[in-house]
Amino acid sequence: MLAADFIKHVLEILNEADASISGAELVGAEMVNISTYIEKLYPAAWRAAVKIFPRTWFLPVSFANATKIVNAPDGTGYIILPVDFLVLSSFKMTGWKIDVLSAPEETPDINKKQSNEYLRGTHRNPVCVLRYISFNNALRKAMYYYSLPKTTDAGTHVIEKALYVANVTTLGTDVDIDDNGLEPLAYLTAATVLTSFEKETAAKAIESKILEMI
Repeated sequence: MLAADFIKHVLEILNEADASISGAELVGAEMVNISTYIEKLYPAAWRAAVKIFPRTWFLPVSFANATKIVNAPDGTGYIILPVDFLVLSSFKMTGWKIDVLSAPEETPDINKKQSNEYLRGTHRNPVCVLRYISFNNALRKAMYYYSLPKTTDAGTHVIEKALYVANVTTLGTDVDIDDNGLEPLAYLTAATVLTSFEKETAAKAIESKILEMI
C-alpha cells in the first residue's frame, strides 16, 4: 500500500474513534498536522507490530552474505548483523536439522549454557544468541550460532538460510507488510497516535480491535 493511502486510512480510523482529534492539534508551542504526526510515530508502531503480529506478515530480508566469523575447532561462530536488523525471521546453517526462528538477547544464564559444549545447541536442536561486540572499532550487534561438529575446516560453516525483519526509521513511499497485516498495522498506528495525545480510553478501544484481527 502506498504511504499516502495508509496515512489516509489511519486518519479515518482516528475519526471513527471520536477522540476529539481534528486536523491539527496544539503540541507545546507548535501546531502539528496529524498526518505528519502519523509519519513521525509510524516507526514506533512498526516495532510494536513486530512484537505481536505473526512473523509471516513481515517481508523478510536476507543477510546470508553478511560477515561470518568461524570458530571451527569449537563448532561455533557468529554473524555481524545488518545495522537495520530488528528481529530474526529464520536462520539455518548447512547440516542443521531445523531452522532457528528466534534469537534471544544474551543473559548470564544463556551464556553459561551455550558456553558448555554438553548443554549448548547442536545440529539437531540449534540455538542463536544476540550479543553486542566490538567489530572494526565499532559497536555492532552479532548473532552467535550453536553449533556444528568440531572440525579444522572453517569451510564447513555454510549459511543455508538467513532472513530477518528490518527496522523502520521512516515511513517511505510504501508500507512493506503482507496484505493481512495492513489493517492491523493501521489500527496500531492510530492507537500509537492516540496514546501520544494521552487519549488512553480511545487507544485501548482500538487495541482491542487489533487483538481480534490477529
